[in-house]
Amino acid sequence: MKISRFLSLIALGLLTLSLFSCNKEPQPIVLAGTWNIDTTQTMVLIKYDAVEAELNPVAYNFLRENIQKIRKNLIQPDQLVFDETNSVLFKMKSGQDFAGTYTKIDEVYFQITNLVFPDGILGGCDNTNLELYYPRDYILSVISGILTPQDPPIENFDRMITAESGGIMLFRR
Repeated sequence: MKISRFLSLIALGLLTLSLFSCNKEPQPIVLAGTWNIDTTQTMVLIKYDAVEAELNPVAYNFLRENIQKIRKNLIQPDQLVFDETNSVLFKMKSGQDFAGTYTKIDEVYFQITNLVFPDGILGGCDNTNLELYYPRDYILSVISGILTPQDPPIENFDRMITAESGGIMLFRR
């Protein structure tokens, strides 16, 4: 039930973002400036293969019982600071900041590369809201980091969690 409610919230968020650009051409994004995180909107979306979940009920229950722990272990910068030279700074609450670069993909989407996300993390922006989309592999690494010796091996989760899984961070100007 919680997963279906979560999926509904994801769909509602994506619908809201898409409504801002209905019936008109999207405005070119302007990333330059400081964006503040809205931690209440950080989400984890885990889709799973039903057959694998049935074969691995302990792993499935682990995901259900630990979804908030997974969310809390995601890297969540307090601020993103973009400049015109395609550099971006992840400002962390701990004081440890991560510099990186960004590349615009089109009028809405961009990709950030830094030490935390060396393969890149995809983002979308409508000039009011900015979202970063955690990739499946990153979610798996977070799960791996909270597993104990009593939990199922990470390979069970790797087989069970589908490619559509990930997470979303929301930032506002």
